[in-house]
Parts: sequence; structure tokens; C-alpha cells
Amino acid sequence: MLMVYRGGRKKPGEPSSALEKALLVLGELTRSPRPVGLAELAAAIDLPRQTIHRILAQLENAQLILRAPQRDRYVVGPALAQLSVQALGTLNTAAPIRSVLERLVGETGETCNVGILHQDEIIYIERMDGPSPLRLQLQVGSRAPVHCTAIGKLLLANQHKNIRMRILNTLPLQHFTKTTLTSAAALEKEFATIRSSGYSFNNQEYFEGLTAIAIAIRDASGKAIAALAVHAPSTRMDREKALSFLPGMTEIAKDISSSWSLLEE
Repeated sequence: MLMVYRGGRKKPGEPSSALEKALLVLGELTRSPRPVGLAELAAAIDLPRQTIHRILAQLENAQLILRAPQRDRYVVGPALAQLSVQALGTLNTAAPIRSVLERLVGETGETCNVGILHQDEIIYIERMDGPSPLRLQLQVGSRAPVHCTAIGKLLLANQHKNIRMRILNTLPLQHFTKTTLTSAAALEKEFATIRSSGYSFNNQEYFEGLTAIAIAIRDASGKAIAALAVHAPSTRMDREKALSFLPGMTEIAKDISSSWSLLEE
């Protein structure tokens, strides 16, 4: 999540600086769920095409954006994704969510964590362990695959199809357990179910004997910028048990989103 200038068409005298113009372009690119072309950008912001084209070239050179396979369209690049990770980390430092997660741990009795999608991996930016000694030990900053974790599947399901397929077609979809989904077709079917239900369930797909359930943490525009998950040994949490946690998880996700949104105002 990158905090960008959110003005629409410019007011008299705006934008006046090169930075403001670049932020206008980045704002449109980050809000779009799919690759954006020059014509769409010109229609959305009141800047000459020549100016937008020059800005796109500069942003691409800095790896803040990348050309999509269509060549004349653009998507978020690795440098911008890294800034997003750092921005979320800063938000979490300024508005700690451990106290919020503590409530969820108290309700569920299980380990809870928050993660984000960074390029083709999941990064856990916060977590709180449950009271049971039988649990998965993961540290804040740990990385995990996207195709076999509840958070990974949830966030990938909410990406544009072009982005999902680019990730799935370049990743080695490693087989971890007998329930790991290792084909793009199987994962696409799973993603459709996730978008329909609003949650992602991990049925021992990463670690044998471990289940998890995740829901999205959304920004003001409704974009999934992070995910909240509860995970536990399968002997303590089957799908039915996991689903019983959804009402509480939904409230916690809203609280986290609200605390981050306050810092953007």
C-alpha cells in the first residue's frame, strides 16, 4: 500500500510540480485492478499525453512500474512493491496492532497473524501466539509461499488475473503435502471459491497437521492490502471450527483497517 496523491482532475494551478504529476500517475496505477494504458491514464488525469508518457518512462526506469505483457500497459513494479511493504511496516509501528490481535487470540485461543503479498511471497508483518505450546513458530518478517498458505491464496485471489497468472506461471508450485495445490488450473478454481466466500481455508497444504483461515484487510477503496489469519493444529481446528471464527475476525480486520486509515488522513 503506497500513500499517494489522490486528487482527480487537476484544479487551477495543480499539479504544478513534477512530483505531483508523477503521484497522479502512480495513484491511477495503484488503484487499478488491472494493467493500465496511456489512453486510460490520459482520460483519468488532466495531463498531456506527452507528459504522461515521459513520466511513465521515468517510473519504469526506476522500477516503480513495469510494462505488462501487452507492452503498452503498465503495472506496479518491484521498487513500488518494496515501498508498499515498508509503508505497511511504518503504519504498524505507528499504530501497533498487537493489542487488536490479542483480542482475537483471546477469542479463538489460537495463533493469529497479519501478512502481505510482496512480489511472489507472503511476508508476516505481525503475529501473536496462542497459549498452547503446540503451534507453528513463525517470526515477524518470515516469508512463506503464496500457493499453499491461507494468506497467500486469499491475497492472490484478489489480484487481477493477469498478475495472478504471471505469478503462477513463473513460480515453482512446490509440493509440500498431499493436499498442496500444484497446478494453476486447480488454484484458479480455488481462487474463484475464495472470492465468492470471502475467506481462504488452508487444509494442511503447507505443513501436515496445520490448518488456517484468512480474510482480507481492505483499504478505503475496498482493495485487499493485507490479510488476517488464524492457524492451529488440525486436531483443534477443522473447517467448521475455523468458520466459527469469521465474525470475530471480520471485526478485527475492520479495526486494523481503520487504524491504518487514520494515519493516511
